[in-house]
This record gives sequence, structure tokens and C-alpha cells, in this order.
Amino acid sequence: MTWRQIRKDVLARDQWRCCDCGEAIKGRDAHVHHKLPRALGGDDTPENLISLCSGCHSLKHMNLQASLGRRFLEKMAVRVAKFFDKDNSIQIDGGRLGLALRYLNVKKLRSGQLEPIMAALSGKSVLFVSATGSGKSLCFQVPALMQSNKSIVISPLKALMSDQVNGLLARGFPATFINSDLPKFEIGTRLALIKENKCKLIYMAPERLKPSRHRAFEQGTIFSGATDYLVVDEAHCIDKWGDAFRPSYSDIGVARKTMGNPPVLAFTATAGRKTRQRILHSLNSTDAELFVEGVDRPNIAMLRFHAEKDVKRVELIKNLFNKMHTETGGKALIFVSTVKQGNAVLNLLQQHDLKAEFFHGKLSPKNRDFLLGRFTGRLEERVDLLICTNAFGMGMDIPNVRIVFHWQHPSSPEDYLQEFGRAGRDGKQSLAVLFTKNNDVGILDFMLRKSLDKMVVDETQKQRIYQVKSDSIDLINQMSKSKTLCFNKLIRDELDTEKRGRQSLSKLILEWVFSEKQRRQKRKYCCDACFRKKNSRPLSYFAEDIIRTMPSKVTEKI
Repeated sequence: MTWRQIRKDVLARDQWRCCDCGEAIKGRDAHVHHKLPRALGGDDTPENLISLCSGCHSLKHMNLQASLGRRFLEKMAVRVAKFFDKDNSIQIDGGRLGLALRYLNVKKLRSGQLEPIMAALSGKSVLFVSATGSGKSLCFQVPALMQSNKSIVISPLKALMSDQVNGLLARGFPATFINSDLPKFEIGTRLALIKENKCKLIYMAPERLKPSRHRAFEQGTIFSGATDYLVVDEAHCIDKWGDAFRPSYSDIGVARKTMGNPPVLAFTATAGRKTRQRILHSLNSTDAELFVEGVDRPNIAMLRFHAEKDVKRVELIKNLFNKMHTETGGKALIFVSTVKQGNAVLNLLQQHDLKAEFFHGKLSPKNRDFLLGRFTGRLEERVDLLICTNAFGMGMDIPNVRIVFHWQHPSSPEDYLQEFGRAGRDGKQSLAVLFTKNNDVGILDFMLRKSLDKMVVDETQKQRIYQVKSDSIDLINQMSKSKTLCFNKLIRDELDTEKRGRQSLSKLILEWVFSEKQRRQKRKYCCDACFRKKNSRPLSYFAEDIIRTMPSKVTEKI
């Protein structure tokens, strides 16, 4: 079919109206636009075409094309970088990279994003460890967009899949997800799109990788043809859950072989040196390139309080939340370990006239989406104080969370960093409050042993798992009780252990063109240990007045 006929059919389908402004169009003012540019793999099928007026079409291309000087600079920078590249590690097209970034509404990359993108485009496996909110998702979205085939993304939570895919679709990125919440006819529709190579990113849980006769048709469709990348989002789940809770995480490396061993792109905000080794070993990617950016969050102050009585915790939560909400209009999260504990905390808060809701994994998909909509502000019946289990601690990007409370200390430094990292995603001053009591370790140890009893593994493996997780519990317990050492530094030293080497001239050239220059953010707000020093002002502005009236020692009871 000729372009003239395709254009006529698309305009007729859209009733000769601009899909953006809704104005009637005719003659030369009637334009047909490719949603996904042909330079990034788009085609002339009706699904990739929309009718636009000349004005709206010009705006679309203004965003995509940038200036002539900018495009020339991008292409020349790549040429010069390749000239100085002795290792032949630069395998990118400057024009297409710039176009891909503009398509995703990204003016320039953040510091640390370009290198993993370059490694992925050169066909290497990657493990990228960076702070929460640092833009790790972009590091696999850009390479996937620039490739011609599909990429499979392993995501741990249904809510996370839906949230990320909806965000991509809003920007025109061809992505979809498949999970058990979808009806059969909807799964069939999405499989048809995948079969026609209409999706660049396919999100799914690791359980759907396991061979099953019930999903034979689905797996045959998804795994047929070439797979450009196997992406593992929240890769620390491999180490955290792969032993027994969700053993399918341990089988990702096996499933990779059935796909033809595509490059693995693994991303996490919380993985120490030993954890990183175990992740790469499980994925059969010990040769992967490792990129570790700082896990520090300079805009978050970290406080610890020893409180044996629940009512004292509620009083502090009420004071801090009300003052914060009055001054900033922000939101707060309270992390709990179990659903039972969450219901108990919810009752306590309601008794103290605090309006709160409880988000947990046992809610129905409809109720989860409804509650998430209220918390994010999409729905009118807003809720600004949310109790949640650790299911909420992965991938949720809500910019105006100002305080994160932990009802008791978590089971590892990685979990703690992941969870309090929900605060201050927009870079503004925020607060992380950790409550402790004497029997925290005993409770966590009991929960660990109880979960081990349910595992169908031999005793040797049980003992190994217990030792690893018990050491993590003891480590975070020691950190929480430290009176003099900076709490923030203790967390950073445990997780941020890799030293970055000097960048080559070729990579510095590319960083200059494609990445924004970021000044090192000075830490104005730190932790309670630093607060006691006269030369330090570590607390968030909405917390200082309240905290000054609280006990000065970390382990003192409130």
C-alpha cells in the first residue's frame, strides 16, 4: 500500500480531526504523524499513526528534532569519542541516542546514567547499583527503544508493573505487561501485539518464565523471535526472595538460556558487595559490567528513637506529621513488618484522630489501585498518611513523600535503604524516623525461623539462609543502637563500597554532550548523632523544633 493511501485511511479513521487539539483538518493542514519515529523502529501501520493539524505536528517534531546545532554536536561528539576509544567500547549512534532521549522527554542524562547505557548498547550485561530516585529505569528504557526487537522486564510487583507501563504509554513508549490480574481476553490482545513486534518492553513476574503447559501458548509467543535484553528490575529480590519465598527468582538464569542468552540488565538501589556477587552468580552473568553510584540521599535526615510503648510512637508520629503537613502539604509513610502489625497501628492512629489507610499485598487489585490513586492525588478522596508493608518499598515514585516512619527496625540495611528511599524523591528536604525497642531482634529472629520452617529445602541450605539473614538483622541492629557514629555513614559504608576509576577521554566527551553537569550536593541534613554536634544542623526544618524537645540520646526512651 502506498503512503498516499495509508495517509487517507488514517485521516478517515480519525474523522479528519486532530488527535491532540480536536480541530477539524483538511487539505495541506491534515498531517499524519508516526507515534514511534521510524528512526527508532516505528513503522507505517495504522496503530503507529495519528492525525494531527500542522501546528500540533510542528510541536511534536520540535520536541523530537531539537536544533540543527544540537544534532550536529551529538553526531560529532560520538565520532570524536570513537576516534579516541581504544577498547572499541563505544557502539552508539549519536543521532539516534539524542532522538531516543528527546522521545522520552529527557533533555540530558543524569550523572552515572550514560555508562550503563553505552555498555548495554554494546551488547554487554550490566549490574547498576544506584540510589533510589536516581533514574535507573531510563538506563534500560533507552537501549530497549533503540533496538529493533523486544526486551523482557522482570518486575516483582503487579502494582509496580502497572505504574511503570502506564507512565511509558503516556509518553508514547510501546510497552505492556502481563500478569494474573488480567482477564484471558486482555492477555490474548496483548500477546497479539507482542507477536506483531508492537511492544519494545514486556513486563512480567519471574513466575511466568517457568515452563508450564497452562501457559505454553503465552510463553511460545513471548519467547519466539529475538530478545534484545533481559531486564531485572529490583534485582536485590534475587538474593532476598530467591531461596524460598519466590524461588522463581533463582531460575531467571536458567530461563535466560532458553531465550538465547540475551544480555542481562540488572538494576537495584540496595546491594552490598556480597549481595552483588550472589545476584550475578544467580543470573549466570559473572562477566557483567558493574556500575555503582553513590547510594547517599543528602536531602534525607535520619533519626532513631527507642520507644517501648506504642502510644509514645503514635504521639511523635502525630506531632511530626501534623507539622510537616501544615508547612509543606506533603505525605508520610509508616512501614510495618506484617499485616497484623499494620492493622494494630491503624487502630492506634485512628484512636489519636489521625486519618490513615493501610496498603498491603493481601488487598484486591481494585482496592490497591484505588488506595494508590488516593495517596498519589489522582482521586479526590485523598489520603496523606499511609501504613504499608515492604511491598510499597520498591519502585513506587511519589515525589512529595516528606516523612518515612519505621515502626520497628527492618531486617537488613538494604531493606531500610530501599524503604526510607521513598522519601524526598523530588530532592526536597525529608525525614526518615526509625523506632526501636528491646525485643526487635527477637521478633525478627522468630519471624525468620518461622519462614524457614515453611521452606521445602534441606537443612544445610536452611542453615545457610538463616546465617546470611541473621547476620543482616544483627548488623542493622548494631547500626540502630550506635550513639556516636553517624547513622547515615554507617549505611553508606555498608552498601557503597565500589570506587570509580578515572574515565577515559572518549567517555568524558560523551558525558559533556549527553549528560548534565551535577554539582555535588552538600549534606545539610544528616542524622541524630550529628545533630548533637554543635557545628551541625542536620534536621529537616519541619522537624527541628519538635526534635529539640525529645531525648538527646539515641537509646533513651520516649
